Amino acid sequence: MKKMWAIIHKEWTEVLKNKLIMYTVLLPPVLFLVISVAMLYFTGQGVDVDPAEVEMYRRLSPTLTLLPATEVMQIMLAQQFLFMFLMMPLIVPLTIASFSIIGEKQQRSLEPLLATPVTVSQLLLGKVIAAVIPAVFVTWLTFAIFAFATKLLTNPTVFHSLVNNMWLLAMSIIAPLFCILSVSLGVMISSRVNDTRVAQQIGGMIVLPVMGLGLLQTAGKILFTLRTFALGAMLVMLADIIVFYLSVKAFQRETILTHWK
Repeated sequence: MKKMWAIIHKEWTEVLKNKLIMYTVLLPPVLFLVISVAMLYFTGQGVDVDPAEVEMYRRLSPTLTLLPATEVMQIMLAQQFLFMFLMMPLIVPLTIASFSIIGEKQQRSLEPLLATPVTVSQLLLGKVIAAVIPAVFVTWLTFAIFAFATKLLTNPTVFHSLVNNMWLLAMSIIAPLFCILSVSLGVMISSRVNDTRVAQQIGGMIVLPVMGLGLLQTAGKILFTLRTFALGAMLVMLADIIVFYLSVKAFQRETILTHWK
């Protein structure tokens, strides 16, 4: 345990020294927050809405039937932004995860670490935890600010459509699981390639399924519920276990020490 926490402390020290990584971690959440709050505000200012689109959403959920068109659009807009917040724990930690191995190799600081008696599982778990904790914290903080802004800018009906059991499950359980999946995948890719940009581009493709689910709801094809999110949490947890296992198997200490240039 001491070895793993030593790795976490080392990772955080390196991240705080690197301004580029700090900007990469903080900029996407700020942009997501500004865009989502601005759109939510302007939607509530009497902007014309498409009656056909409102009717499409009302058919998806009986709870929207009696609501005014503006509130229906605000609720569905908030739902779409919440999918953006679910993409955040997939995007934010990728830079940290990619840098954790490739960056150390480029700085010639990975070899001494690999020469220690720490196991591969301890090494990778420490790196995963070091990237997950700040990413989850940023995601939760941004969501809390968005929820507070929603309370100020909308009525209680719209607010409670956001702060409900489904989205609390998503933020408290699925978001950290997504973060673990993203970091594990980034570490696994980083151990096989020697360019951080390649690792980030490959790992970034993980956001596509979440983006696709959000687009399906926007198109009125599906409306997610607490049950679907609970099922999704179990599937992502299974994926976390599989990807971390594969990352341990893919990490070849001797190859990195002797052949990775």
